[in-house]
Amino acid sequence: MKTVPLHLLLAQIHHHRRPVLAALGALMLGSGVVAFGVSNPLPDATKWPVRQVVEPAEVPLATAAPTAPDASFLVHQSETTRRDDSLQSLLRRLGVDDRNAQDFLARDATSRLLLVGTPGKLASVTRTPDGRLHGLTVRWVDGNQRVSRLVVQAQDGAYRSRLEQPVPRRLVRFGALTLRSSFYATADQAGIPDAIAAQVVEAFSGDIDFQRDLQRGARFSLVYEAFELDGETLFTGRLLGAEVRNGKDSHQAMWFQEPGQAGEFVSLDGTSQRRAFLASPLAFSRVTSSYGPRIHPVFGVQKDHKGTDYGAPAGTPVRTVADGVVTFAGRQGGYGNYVVIRHPDNAATAYAHLQRIEVRVGQRVQQAQNIGAVGSTGTATGPNLHFEYLVKGQRTNPTRIVGAPSTSAPVVAQVPAFQREAKAMREQLGMAASVAWASAQ
Repeated sequence: MKTVPLHLLLAQIHHHRRPVLAALGALMLGSGVVAFGVSNPLPDATKWPVRQVVEPAEVPLATAAPTAPDASFLVHQSETTRRDDSLQSLLRRLGVDDRNAQDFLARDATSRLLLVGTPGKLASVTRTPDGRLHGLTVRWVDGNQRVSRLVVQAQDGAYRSRLEQPVPRRLVRFGALTLRSSFYATADQAGIPDAIAAQVVEAFSGDIDFQRDLQRGARFSLVYEAFELDGETLFTGRLLGAEVRNGKDSHQAMWFQEPGQAGEFVSLDGTSQRRAFLASPLAFSRVTSSYGPRIHPVFGVQKDHKGTDYGAPAGTPVRTVADGVVTFAGRQGGYGNYVVIRHPDNAATAYAHLQRIEVRVGQRVQQAQNIGAVGSTGTATGPNLHFEYLVKGQRTNPTRIVGAPSTSAPVVAQVPAFQREAKAMREQLGMAASVAWASAQ
């Protein structure tokens, strides 16, 4: 048989590629048909026999072991102390379950300050998830606005304590409000602290009766102190300045104190804001009955009402509107608990239906000093203060006391330090008003 070279064979295949490919396809198709024709049919799987095999497992299934608390992970938690707190109850609320720490806090003289004094101290702990104490900090502010901080730390398997007295940072803040309801309710909604709102009333009580004179839409701009520690405001201080725009009227006041002398609120032209009489014996309330003829609420007949009635919750502090001497303090018929105070120039004021009396006959009192509390003693339909103004023994309309002159002359206007401070306060009040306007947009 003659051998054909490979290159000649490939050349022949390439020349006759179409007949060759057709022949190969027919050959493969024929083989497939034959194979299909001779294969046996598959049995029906639904008729196959079923058998269950059960064998015991020689190795038990593995279960995950509980994860132990990570001692490096620390929990931070805070609580305020309560009046009925014990050391155990406070630590329990803080999640501390550490006998050694509890024993140390109980016997350590410095740590016992934790529950001494008034409640409301801020107690913060750092502890492990299972309750072991890592650190304790307790912070409080006393009546003189002095900050104290008790620190207890775990060191080398023992606890150590120390008492610190950090100095908070003084800030000057701006505030503003537009009267929508009562003054105090609006101040609360605007985030103005109660202590600052009370000083606003004090600053303008000689110019404005906060029960009757304020109009809806009156605007207040405020500048006041705040004291901060560790990024938190601890308390507010003095109202530094304020402006009231009430309808067409405008009033400005600032706090001024000369070295070595008592401070007071003065207008920005140097006039003292202190008047001989406050406009009202209550810091805030509402007038329920004015001076003049009326139908008596108990007897139902028309009678002259010789004073002004202020409605307020029982227990609301009542203050004297001017300096003076107590000439009567006790029970008197339909007046119930009754206090009379004599002032200079033959004037006197009287306060009736008091829940309690906090002064005695012959006692000297100063303007705005608390003399009792609103009540409903005597002939009264509910808690209220009946207030009278007497001139030479004659009951006179109490609204006349607002017009009494200032008790001091505008002497501070000539003090160079006052002029500088007044200029700076005008700028700050302008900034406070601008901030309020921007916030409202």
